[in-house]
This record gives sequence, structure tokens and C-alpha cells, in this order.
Amino acid sequence: MAAKQADVVIVGLGASGAVLARELTEAGMHVLAIEKGPDYGPDDFWLKFDELRYSARCGISPTMDTDPITWRPNGAATARVAPWAVGPGAGNPLFLPPSLGVGGGSIHWACWFWRQREEDFRMRSVIRERFGDKVFPEGSRIVDWPVSYQELEPHYAAVEAEQGVSGQAGNISGELIPGGNPFEAPRSGPFPHPPIRPSASNQPFVEAASKLGYHPFPAAAAILSEDDGDRKACVYCGFCRDYGCHVGAKAETQNTTLPRAFATGRLEVLANCRVQRVNVDRDGRARSVSYVDARGDVHEAAGDLVVLAAYALENVRLLLASGINRNGAVGKWYTIHNYHWFSGDMPRDTLIYAGAAVGGWVIDDPNANWADHSDGAFLWGSPILYFAGDTQPIEGVRNLPPDTPLWGAGFKDYLRSSYRRRFGMYSQMATLPLESNFLDLDPTVKDPWGQPALRITHNWGDHDRAGGVWLNGIKQRIAEEMGALRTWPAPMEPPYHVTTHEHGGHVMGDDPADSVVNRYQQSHEVPNLFVIGGGSFPTMNGYNPTGTIQALALWTADYIKQETRRGGALTGALGRATA
Repeated sequence: MAAKQADVVIVGLGASGAVLARELTEAGMHVLAIEKGPDYGPDDFWLKFDELRYSARCGISPTMDTDPITWRPNGAATARVAPWAVGPGAGNPLFLPPSLGVGGGSIHWACWFWRQREEDFRMRSVIRERFGDKVFPEGSRIVDWPVSYQELEPHYAAVEAEQGVSGQAGNISGELIPGGNPFEAPRSGPFPHPPIRPSASNQPFVEAASKLGYHPFPAAAAILSEDDGDRKACVYCGFCRDYGCHVGAKAETQNTTLPRAFATGRLEVLANCRVQRVNVDRDGRARSVSYVDARGDVHEAAGDLVVLAAYALENVRLLLASGINRNGAVGKWYTIHNYHWFSGDMPRDTLIYAGAAVGGWVIDDPNANWADHSDGAFLWGSPILYFAGDTQPIEGVRNLPPDTPLWGAGFKDYLRSSYRRRFGMYSQMATLPLESNFLDLDPTVKDPWGQPALRITHNWGDHDRAGGVWLNGIKQRIAEEMGALRTWPAPMEPPYHVTTHEHGGHVMGDDPADSVVNRYQQSHEVPNLFVIGGGSFPTMNGYNPTGTIQALALWTADYIKQETRRGGALTGALGRATA
């Protein structure tokens, strides 16, 4: 059978792939998108209220029988296959799995929508200015990004408008706005919609944090606080994380971005098809991708441009399986978040099961002024987020106080008396890009189609522990001021090593010797191949990544559209020079 043909082949149709598909189809290009999961639509989640299926059993996530992943703490250890964390406790190294299907991570996400700060784009310079070169760990690659906040700001604004982000601006063109984040980078305008309704028990957190001198504000949420065209406002059902949105209030790309791409008539989607490799010609250009359909038959899809827009882990696996790693940088500088979960019980009902998780307010002080509290033991900060919604009973059982029995009368008594009075706070201390944390192909474990599994080598370090101790001290003081009856923290070194916030592995950089893609997420090695998403982040910060991932997708799309015009660097890449 002849290979399918398109101007652009996109592998993965999630948060980044959908944005790129919409941009390129509206620019006149024919796009073929290949997605290994189902072709979900808005109606698929109308009857979604099944915690056992979607949350506990990860119903819209890949499984280890088809997508095995192995983990080991260091290069000398033997890796093992582990399932995603299901059931009581989160004792597996693979925790909070990504989504599978059209929409990708935009299906399951809780919709925190951050812009990075200006400082996050120049991490090396900031650390050096504060501490000097002596604090950079041996074997680290802490760098300034090859793209700046100022360059991405228009793209942040554009994706906020398209996704329908709700929030309160804190800095518009350098003017501080009361009620917003006083530490955010300057924005060109307000959010498209006002903030969503706060969590039921949010006010005690706001009052306690304010009394202690912090600056709480509503988190930006990619959830509609008011109707917007065909999309309806949030109904605060309490089933956001791990669930599709049954009313379309969440910014899932199936209901925000893809309808515009389909309207052009230039987008074709192959669902339930698994890409196995990128095929590179002798002249070093990506000719096509090979994929397996739902029946197990092997096909090719040829494109003048090929874009890997899958999850960071899968992007890396595909690059390695395709032999695209001439400089040895693919898989390096793997970074994730340590959430440093902190839980407590209040004297009154918190309605922990109601509303969106992102309805809890945030303080960004520990992210902005971390250097004032560090002697170099930890090298970046994190916001602290109040978490008092979207927590169903089974999930509640997975986080009990350490003295609570797991069965019998004591267990039942706790659920009756305290589950409804639960609250949480968490931070997102980012690991540093170190040589010791990396991704490669497992030498023995393969999937059912004979493809090698991805192997994760990762462990926590001194930076993660020191930062967590400092952040938990702040959480404890806030909890005491709130009147919490008791509190309990998660381990400083948690058992998980996957968090849905995986970064690195195909990092961007100007130097082809130690990076995988350039500032436009274009492969250094294969010039008509783009690799986009969180894997391109050269360093990691304390924010959820989707806003930056989508802004970068727009940045890449602008580059492709510009450079495929006559006289551009990609002239002729689409088999024609566009005017």
C-alpha cells in the first residue's frame, strides 16, 4: 500500500500537537496527525463520574502491557517495569500518568495555566549573580534559555485567548494590578475571563497567608468562569483531574483548538495508530514515519515536515528508536517536579470533594524570593498552592495521616470524621538537569510490537530535599495560622519518578553539540524534523508547564510559516515555495 502523503505529519495530537495542527492548517498546509489513542470527542465524557475507572485505574492513560516503562534509581541498578500508581498509596515510581488519545494531556489536566517568569528563562544567570559559579553541581547543565519571555509574551497571550483562560492579572505592561500575582512578568493585557470560583475553604488560607506577609491570588485556570460561545462555564462538579470535562469548560484541545483545524478541511487524524520510528533518508532528512494501525498492520506516512509532538517521554523514545542521536544528547537532562505534598484536617467541613483543584489560591513569594532564604543548598523556588477541591473518596484514602489504620473501625472512623475536613498544600520543586538523571532504551524490555521500552534513570538529590524542607516550613506556619487540627507531610524523597510534568530529554539550545533542537524546536540533526513539548525545556521551574508548552508551539508554528515562504530557511520543504 502506498504511503499516505501530507505537507506535515504530526505525531501526537495533545496540547502542543493540536496547536501546531491548527496553525499550519489555517496557513494552508495539509496536516496528517497520528495519535496512538482513541479519537475522543466532547460527548465521550458526559457520563464520566467513575473514580475507580478514571482516577484509580487510570482509564485514559497508557498501560504497561502496551507501553512499558522501566525505572531505576541510578545507572548501576537494574531497572524494573512498574505499573502506574493505582489503589491505596502512591508507592510506585510511575505516578500521575499522561493521557492517551486525541487531546493528550489536555484531557486529564487540572488546568493550572502559568506563564514562566522572566527569571525562569535565564536560570544560569540568576543563580550566578546571586551565588557565583561555585554552587553549580558537578554534572549539571543549568543554562539560560535560547528564547526569552519577551519573545514568547505575544504567544502566551494568544494561547490564553484561544484556550479561554480565567484569572486575575497582576502586572499589565509594568503596572502592578491589585489582586493578582505581584511577582508575575509583565503582561500585554488582562486574562480573557475573570477568575473561577475559589475553593470552599479557600478563605482561611488567604487570611492566614496574608497575615504572615504573603500575597495570595487566584490561580490562572484554563477553565471557563463564564460562557464563551459554544463552550459553557464550569459547573464545579469536582471531577477535573483524570477526567474529561462533560460540559466543555476545561480547555481540552478537542473543544478549543481542533474544531478550527477541522474547519479548514486540511486536517486528517489517524487514531489508534502507533508510530514506531521516523525514517531518515541518506541525505539526513525525515522522509516518513512508520506506524501500526489498530489491526496490527504496518504503514508509512510521508511528510515534507515531520513533527514529534507526543509526550516528552515518548518523543525521546521515538528519537532513540529511530537512531536520531548523533551527538548523544537525546534523553539527557531529565527533570521532574517533587510536589512535597502537605496535608491537614480542619475543624470544619472543607468540601474537599467539590469544585476544581485549581480553585485554591496561590502564593508565589517562595518562588520570587527563594534566593533570600537559601545559602546555595537549593537553587530555585516554587509557588505554594492551596489544594481543597477535586479530591474524591478513593483518592482521599491514598493520603491518610500516618497513624491511621488502613482497615477496621479506626479506618472507618477517620473517613467518617475527617475526609470531609481535609485540605492540602503543595509546591513544585523542580529537579536540576543532571547527568545522573536521564532517559534511554531498556536493553531487554519490549512492547508487544517489538519496540524497546523507555528506561528512566532518576533519583532525588540534596537540592530537592533542602528546598522541600524550607517550603514545608512555610506550609506548616500557614496551616497553624489557619487553625488546622493536625498536619502531615509527604516524604521529602517520594517514591515516584514520573509526575506528568516530565521535562528534558530533547532540550533546546544554540549549540548543536549539547542540545537536540534549536530555539524553534527544530532538530539540529534532521532539519525537516521538529520535536516539541516539555522535552524541549532546557531547565525546569516551579510552574505547571502547559501554558509554556503551548506558547512554544505557537512560536514554532510562526517559524515554520515564515521560513516556508519564498526565500526562507525551509523554502521548498513543502515541495513548493509559498508566496
